Amino acid sequence: MSESTIKEYPEISEFGYIKDGKVYLKGYFEFKDRELGVVRESDEESMRYFVNRYEMVKKKLEDVKNSVVEAENKGSYLMKLIHMRTYLAQYNGLGDFIVLFNEINELEDEINAYIEKNREKNYEIKTALLEEANSLKGSTDWKNASNKFKELKLKWIKTGSAHKEVDDRLTDDFNNALDYFFQRRKSFFDEQTKIQNERFMRYRKLVYQIENINKAGSDPEKKQFVKNLQREWKNVGNLPIKKIKRLQITFKKELDKYFNSLKYSVSIRDKSAIEIKRDLLNGVSDMLKMDGSKVNINEIKQVQDNWKKLGKQTNHQEDKELNLRFRIVCNELFETYFLEKSTKYFHPDIYKRSLPDQARLRIVVLKESIKKDEQELEDFQKKHAFVLAQGMRSSSNMNIFQQRNNFVNKLKTKGRILEKLEQVIQS
Repeated sequence: MSESTIKEYPEISEFGYIKDGKVYLKGYFEFKDRELGVVRESDEESMRYFVNRYEMVKKKLEDVKNSVVEAENKGSYLMKLIHMRTYLAQYNGLGDFIVLFNEINELEDEINAYIEKNREKNYEIKTALLEEANSLKGSTDWKNASNKFKELKLKWIKTGSAHKEVDDRLTDDFNNALDYFFQRRKSFFDEQTKIQNERFMRYRKLVYQIENINKAGSDPEKKQFVKNLQREWKNVGNLPIKKIKRLQITFKKELDKYFNSLKYSVSIRDKSAIEIKRDLLNGVSDMLKMDGSKVNINEIKQVQDNWKKLGKQTNHQEDKELNLRFRIVCNELFETYFLEKSTKYFHPDIYKRSLPDQARLRIVVLKESIKKDEQELEDFQKKHAFVLAQGMRSSSNMNIFQQRNNFVNKLKTKGRILEKLEQVIQS
């Protein structure tokens, strides 16, 4: 090796040398002298090559140091430093590797100090979270406590490890508090589900009992028993409205059916069938005087059932007239009921308006309905024009005349309702 080479690269004599055409790095720490490579072209070029490689790895370590300074999670660089040590021990470069190893040691010490500080901070955070979890685990405010536990769990996950000797114990205690609360909550709702199922079955049984009473006929001697069913219904207990609504509607319908049947059930020995029919007709006629929103469709159906039970009185001239009037009144009640439902659907605030305004809204809906019925009647008559024109009333086409009459009667009924509504506006 020439003297000029030593002068240009003074570090060569300190950190390495050339021997027998090969470049060597001097041993340091527990490492012995190590061959880096063979001399190519000249000693100077070979030395320059390995010195430059040292500068490259030195720059790489400097980049790691800068990354650690900027990093939020500095602890993640510990493994990188371990790999860096292994890398340096085998790296082919010429320079002061002791300085690089010392820089790694210092950096590792800084990171460990940072980790220790963070673990102390994490210990304080997790201790506070555990105390809050223990204070909540006995709560019966299921909704709010559940939401709070979810927040605590999220904070716990985001918090890093505490001191190794206590972190597992803190985690176990925290999870035990969560498990204790959610197991209690599960037991509570399981019991509530059981109670609700039992109540639901009791409600179903009551509906079944009143239905059987009505199927057997409205026995006045069952009146007290039915009243007992009413009382029992009130004492069963609460259920979510979605779960009980259908049963509630059915039960009320069956109660109305029973008591309406009793109301109109008069012994033939005390009154004739004609007298009973007069009473029933007067009852439904009075319903026409009521506000349309108060029409009880189930009550009307029950009255119709009672009327059918009386049958036709063929030996009485008044019976035919009563039957016709009864049918006309019932038809008007049904149409009034459906008109009310339709108008309320399109105008939910109808009852907040004045009576004339309410009548106007009903008229608009009714006229649209009449227009539709007139079109259906016209289409029907065109379709069956030949039969209707010929007046063929054989058993095979009697149904056609009946359907035509139904269309006509419906339009007449709606016409009567329209006249009454127009009178409301004029008055």
